[in-house]
Amino acid sequence: MHRLFVAIAAALLTTQTAASQTPVIDVHLHSPFTKANTDAMRRAMDSLNVHHAVFIGSFDQLAAPLDTAPGRLLPALMFPCAGGRMPNAGVRCFPPDGDFPPIDWLRAEVKAGRIRVFGEIGAQYLGIAPDDPRLEPYYALAEELDVPMGIHLGIGPPGVSYATTPSPANKSPNYSGLAGDPRLLERVLVRHPKLRLYVMHAAWPAIESMVYMLYMHPQLYVDISVLQYAVERPAYYRALQTLVDAGFANRIMFGSDGGPRFLRAGIEAIEQAPFLNETQKRAILYENAKRFFRLD
Repeated sequence: MHRLFVAIAAALLTTQTAASQTPVIDVHLHSPFTKANTDAMRRAMDSLNVHHAVFIGSFDQLAAPLDTAPGRLLPALMFPCAGGRMPNAGVRCFPPDGDFPPIDWLRAEVKAGRIRVFGEIGAQYLGIAPDDPRLEPYYALAEELDVPMGIHLGIGPPGVSYATTPSPANKSPNYSGLAGDPRLLERVLVRHPKLRLYVMHAAWPAIESMVYMLYMHPQLYVDISVLQYAVERPAYYRALQTLVDAGFANRIMFGSDGGPRFLRAGIEAIEQAPFLNETQKRAILYENAKRFFRLD
């Protein structure tokens, strides 16, 4: 009995150690707004072996990011912003105020190394579809400068369009599900074949349309952020398994979309997925993002 207990304990320890040693890249990390949250986020990243993270925020947030190792965070500017204010947070997005950042300013920030990713492209919050002409200069700039771009498609916060709903504080009355159809990226990708683009949230629940887009456009990737806590686990797993069974395990990237609790829950959801083998888990948690973002 004692030997059995020791064997079980050793097996559990081995499993926990292996999980803690799995490298992770978070391609969808939002900014904490207080020092306590910042410290907690940094500790969580350290304990969960997060090597890199795409740090999404306003320009001011990117200028004072998590206190962590140089190069660990990839600063990502969120735009467009209705009235110059970030969806769900209400903070100022970028100087000068406006829905879209000036192209010349954005180009200069990229060349200075202060912005390394365009995203979250939250046009859906403004009711703007991915193929809207207002986004075309930004696709062209990202392709020209070889800047990765992540675009929000699919679900948003429940009740975000309703003024009477108590949360979130900053409303997006023009949020449009129709503007979140991933098939609307078709002409964009054809016009910009070298664009490094990934669809955030895998456009859930439009998974079948997402499968079509991944099949037709080999350069396209997805992240699976928010799904680990926004929908019930069986629904999340069905969506993830659909993407994997269709042959796209090598183009799915992990994202937390939030603080330490969501980061841990997201990693555990991948580690515990019964339909993923170890190679696929490592690909989703680390290898795919390493390749997409060209990280050492």
